[in-house]
Amino acid sequence: METVKEHYPNPTDESGKLGMVDAKALHPAETPVSLTDIKTDGCFKDFLLVRQSRLSVVPISDAHWAMLTEMAEIWS
Repeated sequence: METVKEHYPNPTDESGKLGMVDAKALHPAETPVSLTDIKTDGCFKDFLLVRQSRLSVVPISDAHWAMLTEMAEIWS
């Protein structure tokens, strides 16, 4: 991914506390990886997205990133 527009206020957040960035994919995924795919793979049991799926942005370890890129068939 590459950030194409830096942080700006989320226009749907009336409190003004939330922000967002615009990003574009650098390497398209050959195979989409769904949240269901991630949740059913035991290797992701300690991944924050699985433990607290209401979060839309979470940190990801190098190991989990490697597994996701392999599942999505993304080769950099």
